[in-house]
Amino acid sequence: MSHIAWMQEGKLERAHVGGKGASLSDLIAGGFPVPEGFCVTADGYRYFVSSSGIESQIEKLLADADLSSPATAREAAERVSELVASAPLPDDLRQEISQAYEKLVEKTGFAVAVRSSAISEDGASSSFAGLYETYLNVRGVDHVLESVGRCYASLWSERAVRYRANRTSNDMDEAMAVVIMGLVPSDTSGIAFTAHPVTGDRNQVVINSSWGLGEAIVSGRVTPDCFVVNKDTLAIVEREIYPKEIAVFSDPAGGGTIEQDLSPAQARAPSLTDEEACAVAGMAAKVEVHYGLPQDIEWGMHAGTLYLLQARPITTLG
Repeated sequence: MSHIAWMQEGKLERAHVGGKGASLSDLIAGGFPVPEGFCVTADGYRYFVSSSGIESQIEKLLADADLSSPATAREAAERVSELVASAPLPDDLRQEISQAYEKLVEKTGFAVAVRSSAISEDGASSSFAGLYETYLNVRGVDHVLESVGRCYASLWSERAVRYRANRTSNDMDEAMAVVIMGLVPSDTSGIAFTAHPVTGDRNQVVINSSWGLGEAIVSGRVTPDCFVVNKDTLAIVEREIYPKEIAVFSDPAGGGTIEQDLSPAQARAPSLTDEEACAVAGMAAKVEVHYGLPQDIEWGMHAGTLYLLQARPITTLG
């Protein structure tokens, strides 16, 4: 049985490729500008756990732990995460991933993003945003395989285990798919909400943007520019430009990312033109129409081309 599913070959099921993989494949099918990629399926993770002989050990550790206790949950999560991180991927699964990666490189280029995609992630009732790992500018088969293993281990981080426990989900039913997609070397990137996250106004798109990759925003290393756009007219109704002293870019010397200091002029300059902000808002509004629910999207822009990198329901609106 193949453990690889290509996102551009049709809409994929959440139970098969996780929340992120299902959403991205759906967006590709809907004609949105999502980079090409493939998923290592949730069954690939299950095969890894069973073939490596750690499934029963994980089950026992979780059964013996009181996950409502922070200290006990932390200890159980650390032990399970160590088990998963130290177990080798099966040879045939390694070969499947390697062949798919080489095929993707032929289509899109050398560097990829490797992104966790748990089956319960990015649903309408809970998003799991930021709980699982993503690796950017991954280059070469060995580093891709290593990143897949780290995504598997992130399923068992303390935060993830406690988050799932608070939602009374059965941890042994959870599984991790992994999205491997072409990396957008963004000049500017950010987040867009199709409803105001503070006021709840559903006629506004709120955009946060900064130079480089979105990691600078997600990690809180910069205060991003903020644009508020009327969803119907695509007119900018608010604009706040902040100093953005650093940016995160792909490391040109190898894998991973680097942080660069920006000149005072670039730091103070808007990271989006008004026209670009309206383009982001327009795409975000179309994503909301596609799903019929307010959305939290991630986007990147390279050489004037806008890419959609993720979309999930906003779960905090009343």
